Amino acid sequence: MSLRSKMIAQNITAILIFNAISIFFGFLIFWFTAAPYIGERLRENAGNIAARYFIISGFLAFFLTGIGALWVISSTVRYVTGPLQRLKRAATEIRDGNLGYELIVSGHDEFTELAACFEQMRIRLKDSMRMQEKSETDRRDMTAYIAHDLKTPITSIIGYSEGILDNVASTPEKIREYAAVIKKKAKSLESLTEDLSLLSKLENAQLVLERREEDAGAFVSEVAAEFSQNEPDIELKINFEPDLTFFIDREKMARVLLNIFQNSVKYKKPEQTVSKLNLTLSSQNGDILLSAEDCGMGIKQNDLPYVFDRFFRADSSRGKQSGSGLGLSISRQIVNLHGGKIWITGNLSGGITINILLPAFKNREE
Repeated sequence: MSLRSKMIAQNITAILIFNAISIFFGFLIFWFTAAPYIGERLRENAGNIAARYFIISGFLAFFLTGIGALWVISSTVRYVTGPLQRLKRAATEIRDGNLGYELIVSGHDEFTELAACFEQMRIRLKDSMRMQEKSETDRRDMTAYIAHDLKTPITSIIGYSEGILDNVASTPEKIREYAAVIKKKAKSLESLTEDLSLLSKLENAQLVLERREEDAGAFVSEVAAEFSQNEPDIELKINFEPDLTFFIDREKMARVLLNIFQNSVKYKKPEQTVSKLNLTLSSQNGDILLSAEDCGMGIKQNDLPYVFDRFFRADSSRGKQSGSGLGLSISRQIVNLHGGKIWITGNLSGGITINILLPAFKNREE
């Protein structure tokens, strides 16, 4: 029932109750007043009796109605000010920064609806503040990570450049060696800036996919063959079901695969001379599952939920490896943009398996 309906019903009820009381007492007064004049004397003294009745009953009705009005006003004030006081307390708590203060709501009137809206506002504000704090923390961490990843190659570039200028590299062979190091470090800086630019476009929804139908097996085999030609320290084996097609941006999905291949080489065990990676393509409930299983250093079970975070490095041994630390984060963004999902599982025999589930071409959303 609405607040307006409740107040109207309350007032009408109070009026009816007090009028009924007034009439009841009026009849009692009339009876006791008229009792001595039963019979002929009643007719002779009707005016006197009526005057007494109306005066006394009128006074009684006025008195009772006044009491009823005070009761109605008092209960109405309590009914209105109670919720307002609770709302005021909640607003004060939020103003003072206590977003954990919960406003208890009950009932079915306008005050309840207002309190419910206020509580929803508090919850959203609290979530917004939490997200803002997390965003600030992520921003500070990202700045620290970028500064760290920039410092090492820049220091190397400066050091080797000074070596050439100070004639430390005095022979053509030594100069070429120093120049090769400078080029390698400059390439790592270029890769980092490209990764940061791509990640920024992905997170701000500025990257547009140019998707088309691709034969899944042929696409994976082509990217794997291209990588193997430039990287002798990897052995790729591919097993796939025939006639699997998906709807992808060829360039962006190739980057995802290259990230997987590079991580397999980067995190192979120290005793391994060649990184072995088994690729499997299969149909799963109408979608296409790509699994990349290696036998490298692996990842601790507790670290698996965080491997797709920006700049995440699982432990000290893996942290010594070069790279921007953005590859898997970028891969997740690209896969999500394709309407798929990516996750990592640990292998009992060591190493990890990276799984990518993508919609098949026939199941794509137009």
